[in-house]
Amino acid sequence: MVSKARQFAVIPVLAYALQATASSIAEDTEPHVSYPGLAEAIADADTDWPGSIPLLGSHTRIRISGFAELNAIHDTDAIGTPGEFVTSAIVTRDATAAEGANGETNFSVQPSRLAFETRTPWHNRRIRTFISMDAFGSSSSASPDLRLRHAYGEASNILFGGNLLIGQDWSTYTNLLSVPNTLDFEGPNAVFRTRHPLLRWTRMLCPEVTLKLAAEAPDERVFEDADSVSRWPDVAVVLNSQSEHFNLQGSILARDLRASGDPDSTVSDFGWAASFAGRVHMRGNLKQDFATFSVTGGDGFGGVLNDGPPDAIYDVENNELEAIETLAWLVGYQHWWSPRLYSVVSYGNVWQDNLDIQLPDAFRETQYSSANLVWTPFPQWLLGIEFLYGTREDKDGDTGTDFRTQISSRFSF
Repeated sequence: MVSKARQFAVIPVLAYALQATASSIAEDTEPHVSYPGLAEAIADADTDWPGSIPLLGSHTRIRISGFAELNAIHDTDAIGTPGEFVTSAIVTRDATAAEGANGETNFSVQPSRLAFETRTPWHNRRIRTFISMDAFGSSSSASPDLRLRHAYGEASNILFGGNLLIGQDWSTYTNLLSVPNTLDFEGPNAVFRTRHPLLRWTRMLCPEVTLKLAAEAPDERVFEDADSVSRWPDVAVVLNSQSEHFNLQGSILARDLRASGDPDSTVSDFGWAASFAGRVHMRGNLKQDFATFSVTGGDGFGGVLNDGPPDAIYDVENNELEAIETLAWLVGYQHWWSPRLYSVVSYGNVWQDNLDIQLPDAFRETQYSSANLVWTPFPQWLLGIEFLYGTREDKDGDTGTDFRTQISSRFSF
């Protein structure tokens, strides 16, 4: 049987042959064009980069990937995000039938994704580009709305032996390996899941430890009674340790919180967060299983969490911006029942120390719980069912709850 890589390699050969034939028929309309390295690129198709094909006329290879996903979702109570389970969007008072107070069912293809990645060798280095998109442009509706997820370029071994990434990617303080594999697109409330423009330098200090330094866009700021007026980028410092049995990451985030409450002046406060997150693999008979965790504390970082509670509030009387203390943590566990069947359970909590000047309906605490059963009849097809339960509590004690059932089908390519 011919391997997939060699099947893909046939595509540029056919394209080359067709162009040569067309040139012959046209009789001197264009000079003959050669493609340096084409034969070598095709010869290396089996081992160079599985699933990729060479771009004619260059040493660049490209791979296209993605998936088509359908989610059937039923909520028992009112929540403002029908396609993702954002616990801060649970309605705590005066819920209406239009908001789903009596239950609501939605179908969504919003998570469906398309990605393009290229790799180009350059003087013993590698240039990599990555662009991806999905249909989650709006979280307040289940209708698809195209959205850019990633758009960046990365050069390896470019600065003091490190890699340089420029563009839009996951925030540097995000550890994706610590995020439980929920079918819910959002995931636990305490996850750092921000994607935005950034400049990041990454260097391996030793085989198991990597240092990351980044300057990131000063967005994802949530202020009460004030408008954001950005000044300095967020700064992230991350140490990641990777071994056969665990992935551990410590992160420090510094933020310049700056806003305009009074049209004639700006006010600011310092925001910060310290995070420890990771994944730990089990041993023995449970060696396929793993646990995930994350704990983050600080002031003025709520806006970068999945739940997006406020970073700060404007004190009108004293013309000051006051950062809000926040604590966020999560745990998860993935168990494999068989090579094609697994389950994930998770729990997340986000809590804020409310200030006296905040309104009674201000965010105070949310809880997120999930449990699923996922089957992969073959590698490109995933089927699963997930049960989610969330609560939101406001400063004055008003609470809201929602129980969600989600059935998902995903075809990948």
